[in-house]
Amino acid sequence: MVIQACPTIEIHLSNLKSPSFVIFVKSIPVIGTSKRSISDFLKEHFIIIGIILLAIILRCYDLLSIPYTHDELSGLLRTRFDSFSELIAKGVKIDGHPAFVQVFLFYWTKLFGTAEWIVKLPFILSGVGGVYLAYKIGKRWSNLTVGLIVAAIIASSQYPIMYSQIARPYTSGFFFTLLFAYHWGEIVFFKNYARKHLIWFPIAAALCAYNHHFSMLTAGLIGIFGIIYTFKDYLWKYLLLCLVAIILYSPHFTILFAQLKMGGLAGWLGKPGPDFLANYVHYIFQFSAILIAVYIGIIVWTRISGRPVRKHSKAILFCGILFFTVYFIGYFYSTSIAPVLQTSVLIFAYPFLLLFLFGWAKEQSKRMNLVLVITILSLNCFALIFQRKHYTVFYKTPFKQLIVDANDATKEYPKTFTIIFSDEPKTRFYSEKGEIIIPNSYLFITSPEFNEKKLDSLLIEKFESHDQICLGATSSMSPTFRAIVLEKYPQIIWQRNYFSASTLLVGKGKPTEKPLATISKNKNQFNGYNPNKWSNAGYRFETDEEWGPGYAKPLSEFVKRPSDIIDVIVKLKLSDLSLNPILVLNVQDGDSIIRFSASEAIQKNINKSDSTVTLIQSIKFIDLNYLKFDNPTFNTYIWNRDKKPIIIQSFEVIYRRDNPFTYGIYNPIIE
Repeated sequence: MVIQACPTIEIHLSNLKSPSFVIFVKSIPVIGTSKRSISDFLKEHFIIIGIILLAIILRCYDLLSIPYTHDELSGLLRTRFDSFSELIAKGVKIDGHPAFVQVFLFYWTKLFGTAEWIVKLPFILSGVGGVYLAYKIGKRWSNLTVGLIVAAIIASSQYPIMYSQIARPYTSGFFFTLLFAYHWGEIVFFKNYARKHLIWFPIAAALCAYNHHFSMLTAGLIGIFGIIYTFKDYLWKYLLLCLVAIILYSPHFTILFAQLKMGGLAGWLGKPGPDFLANYVHYIFQFSAILIAVYIGIIVWTRISGRPVRKHSKAILFCGILFFTVYFIGYFYSTSIAPVLQTSVLIFAYPFLLLFLFGWAKEQSKRMNLVLVITILSLNCFALIFQRKHYTVFYKTPFKQLIVDANDATKEYPKTFTIIFSDEPKTRFYSEKGEIIIPNSYLFITSPEFNEKKLDSLLIEKFESHDQICLGATSSMSPTFRAIVLEKYPQIIWQRNYFSASTLLVGKGKPTEKPLATISKNKNQFNGYNPNKWSNAGYRFETDEEWGPGYAKPLSEFVKRPSDIIDVIVKLKLSDLSLNPILVLNVQDGDSIIRFSASEAIQKNINKSDSTVTLIQSIKFIDLNYLKFDNPTFNTYIWNRDKKPIIIQSFEVIYRRDNPFTYGIYNPIIE
């Protein structure tokens, strides 16, 4: 009789009593179990392993080319100190963020330098770690299917990917919050009092507080809810863990109190509107209607189909309560006290929103889990690469690229004068590293130090000696600056667009863009136009006449892309150099003024030889948030408030196609 133990080994029963056989047989299971355990592990976990590998690839793609953002450069410039105390006094307390990331960067850059990929690597790894922790929480708090769905979304969506590639407190806080939530959940929901959970609970909570005020808020709310959820027989021990976390954070109290006195971000951040949450949901799902439809389908399908398992509905419901509590606290603080709510600060609560939305799913078969994950990853990657253009838009830093473009322009056209509207220290950061050369002839300007009148004077001065102007500017530059340049140099030779910036090379040639309306050719489009007042000299304002022709049109009739611009250019001849007529531009919805701006003659350069002055106003549609209004109307006119004679020599309304990537990271891209 023969027993087939493996394809190449035959065991004869007559040898069973042999000592050597006994030793040999004992050795077989050890070898076989080792091989089978690796194979079984890969079979059991291959889906999450694939998700994590893709998360690494998407975050590390072209790693050496990922640029610094404005916030990263700001943080790095605040690490240039000789001591820890100086870092805290001049690099942390003056900022609005807790100390952790700034202190980490201080020591990390001293050890490894300031190369982009070196600085970003720990944050990329924390983003990948967050994918795994979200998987573990979803699997533990609900089931395997939920863990895989949530991990797949986080692994392949632009929102967590981008913040993983930014060396700021967002992805680190994302990781710390999930780390805290995991160990907290083991203690609170599952009565798992293993030493590792008891140790990591206060450490992770303190790290959240040291990282960002919103990660501290999220962790603090988790801790408070824990008092409600914790079993009574463990409540005092739970409170002791919370006290240890507070003690660990206590060295930061002086910094916290100093930063609280700074208030919010009202200097540059507006208050959130009622549509903030809806816009946020569209943003985290990559502005893709297909993705949102698929996600809704997954939620419905997995709720009604699959293998019923014991649900931890209390934990999933808690996820929803946590996210919306964080959101509403941020929203009402921003609208009532000082603006602080941004998409970035919600990333700490973001995985809990996903857990709440998908956490009710029934557990699916391994094959269905694979289908769900492949579907999510495929659609997300398509949206990330082709619709959101992440690796095109995000991978160009304007601070460096504006100089590269200017160098290209001056090489191609030697008679080019270059104006750079940018943060000069952040731009020179790259020249200090030897990555770019900034010629001394390049003029850096900022507003309000450099106003429209100074720009106009500069262009008049350079007009004879320079045939081209290269204007490299971040999106913070007033669009009227751009219009002033184009009024003198109307030929657009080329324009290069980036997220939050663009470079424009213009010349003296024929105007590239034709006016949408001009008073000399399209008189019927100007309301209030009186043909009796028109002559070869232009349109006359008589004495005591305050209002003249204007141009008005509903935005819905001529806005082609939200990123585009309207310029209004008016040339007036004054009867008296002391007169101060005003070019008015406003957008209104019914009786409500959405935007009002005005250009006064006394603030411009008046040509004393012929008593003429050119008034210019511009507006970027995307800055209006006009889509939330019913019927916004564009309106522009001359206000002759002195009621003295003047002549409109020209009145042009020009529609200009502008940079579709200006806010492309946070808004839909429409080219």
